[in-house]
Amino acid sequence: MEDKEEIKALLREYSSFCLSAFTFSSLVSWETVYHYQWTVSGQTLLIKFITPEDKQEHLLQPVGEFGSELQQEILRYAATLSYKLKIYGVSESFIKRYPEFISHFERTEYRDMDNYIYSAEDLAKLEGKRYQPKRNLLYQFENKYNWTSESVSQENVSGCFEVLQKVYTPDKADTNSFLGQELKVLEFVLNHFTLLEQHGILVRIDQDPVAFSLFENLNPTTCVVHFEKAIREYKGLYQMINRETAKYIFARGYQYINREEDLGIEGLRKAKLSYYPLTLCPAQALTFLGDS
Repeated sequence: MEDKEEIKALLREYSSFCLSAFTFSSLVSWETVYHYQWTVSGQTLLIKFITPEDKQEHLLQPVGEFGSELQQEILRYAATLSYKLKIYGVSESFIKRYPEFISHFERTEYRDMDNYIYSAEDLAKLEGKRYQPKRNLLYQFENKYNWTSESVSQENVSGCFEVLQKVYTPDKADTNSFLGQELKVLEFVLNHFTLLEQHGILVRIDQDPVAFSLFENLNPTTCVVHFEKAIREYKGLYQMINRETAKYIFARGYQYINREEDLGIEGLRKAKLSYYPLTLCPAQALTFLGDS
């Protein structure tokens, strides 16, 4: 947390990223899983991490001015490793700007990690024939339940913890390693809600917390929704928290909403596609071609 201002300043200066991984809150909250480390070389932020599967160190795309001297240093470092160095989260603009450096790598796309980008206005208003099923579910929800929606703050963040206790039951979190990791990340973000400069929406039914979302500024035009959790027993609740979040974001002048990736989960992909994204922000990686 003590690194927040320096890292956020560099991310803000180079704010064209469309991947949600390039936010300080993502980096610091997932640190226990990926063991992120960082340094600044000149005007470049370098971030390395350890992949949980094979315990190898790899890099995120360098942030900032990426000079030829640093490029050569990374290539020399890659050549010393006993495995193929990978650079994740690589943007099209980075690839076009540094073709000579890119020529030393093989380029791979990771569809499961592509970020979904939506029109904030579309998700807030849900107008048109294609959103009729969403509107039907919202109509049923609004007529069945005595519900309210409010912004998350330090005063009511405890309501989000109440939702977590109902969503992440011990039998699920203990037997699914990803759910267990995600629960720890969510608890960290909620415990540092103000320091991480998060925003959120909390939905209640009969005053009981039943759903929440957490989101933040990604760049001047885009907000990224990091988390959206709801008790599934309430039909239409996920559609409600989605709409209320989008209304909040759109009302504050943002054009786009990044709703992160689908992780290759069929049901999650279907749900994200049903909201008609404008585009997918590609999650590309570079794999070093040199001998190892």
